[in-house]
Amino acid sequence: MFSQKDLQQIRSKGIHIDEINRQIKHFIQGFPPSNITMPATPGKGVMVIYEGEEKHFLDIFLDNAPDFRIIRFVPASGAATRMFNTLYGALDKLEGTTLAQQEEWIESNDKMDRFFRKLEKYPFYEDLKLGENTTPAEILTQVLGQEGLNYGNKPKGLLKFHKYSKSDRRTAFEEHVREAVKYCGNREKVVRVHLTVSPDHLNGFQTEAARILPVIEKETGFMVDLSFSFQKPETDTIAVDLDNEPFRNPDGSLLFRPAGHGALIRNLDALDSDLVFISNIDNVAPDSRKIIRVKHKQVLGGVLLEIRSKVFYYLQQLTGKEKVEKTRMDSMVSYLHERLGIPIPDMLKEWDASELRKWLIATMNRPIRVCGMVRNEGEPGGGPFYVRSESGEISLQIVEASQIDMEDPEKILMVNASTHFNPVDLVCSVCDYQGNKFNLNRYVDQNTGFISEKSQGGKSLKALELPGLWNGAMAQWLTLFVEVPIDTFSPVKTVFDLNRKEHRE
Repeated sequence: MFSQKDLQQIRSKGIHIDEINRQIKHFIQGFPPSNITMPATPGKGVMVIYEGEEKHFLDIFLDNAPDFRIIRFVPASGAATRMFNTLYGALDKLEGTTLAQQEEWIESNDKMDRFFRKLEKYPFYEDLKLGENTTPAEILTQVLGQEGLNYGNKPKGLLKFHKYSKSDRRTAFEEHVREAVKYCGNREKVVRVHLTVSPDHLNGFQTEAARILPVIEKETGFMVDLSFSFQKPETDTIAVDLDNEPFRNPDGSLLFRPAGHGALIRNLDALDSDLVFISNIDNVAPDSRKIIRVKHKQVLGGVLLEIRSKVFYYLQQLTGKEKVEKTRMDSMVSYLHERLGIPIPDMLKEWDASELRKWLIATMNRPIRVCGMVRNEGEPGGGPFYVRSESGEISLQIVEASQIDMEDPEKILMVNASTHFNPVDLVCSVCDYQGNKFNLNRYVDQNTGFISEKSQGGKSLKALELPGLWNGAMAQWLTLFVEVPIDTFSPVKTVFDLNRKEHRE
């Protein structure tokens, strides 16, 4: 299947041939659907924090977090093309038509009619070069095209999301940094922010950073330690044709494609940190909503620090010189079940103290993540479920709809019974109880992933994405789901979302 030239190309990317063969096997066999056993719901997998408890977790975070190495991690490499799909479709319809024909078509299209009527409210309006005779098609060309704002090809992080005044209009990148300053600073007043970006867009981010950081630092008194990384080439996956044969470029070389955000576990693993806050680049809010967002990120951080402290205490006991009584270990089991929702194996009651100790250490000595979950009100996104692995172990996982067999009536009932979805609002502990950094690649479920059909040069191909960063890439972490208010979630999936009230307040 592979020539010596192919093998040389594979080696040059830092990929082992066994990994390529494993990927092709996935193309042939597909990925098994996620074996969900029940949705995680309040009291059964989703922790609900009531108003009286919030102060407890806030105090834990505010008192202790500045002593940790905290970093804000934002995946920001994707282009915003899909955000403007409707505008691209409209431009295709309007180009080459008269002004009267353009206006007639716009009036018949609710979304585009609303877009042009509210154009002045968009944060990028002042950057357009408009004259008395500028047509709708010319406006769309300015928004999308390279001769204009080029928003169709830029990453979301560099798009203007919010307008406070004609002179104060902020990109998503700026809003993330401003938010991070409010909860990621240490006692030396340093805030660390890390973005994963495309090499093609690095200069754009650096230019924007040079513009915004001096202003933010002067306003807040914090120094922003900003860093970037690229998706690593050794995480690219091979593409195949529809017959599962390696897809080749016109010059005969193999085609490799970026493997999705699941590949970013390598970037996350490379960071020198104790705690990591993760959220998507397009989930940001203006200042009026930052108060509630910051508060609940601090609450999530407090929950993590409390769990981390308890788990580390247990592990120090279990690995110490003194013998731990079985009754003490039984209380540890109860904590894991009641606080972290970890199902207890049926055979546990048959184990002796030595076997129970091994299970406790193996269960607790792993990275920890606390994931904010929002009540399901129709927004897209994966959800929290209990999932049975191939080995029979049941654990809490974030599962995408595409991972579930929606032809199975039993699974459909579980999906319909789910109460929450994943807004991508995580805080993670990535060091063990002895202060050593975990090798995060060891906790990936390699049997999860996504296969999609794409095209290249007019030819159809199949592409493989690695397990999602908060799906299979963190499948073997200790996981706790915590309910957070819907007001903490304000994504921008399409250009029209910029005119939703949560982005104009």
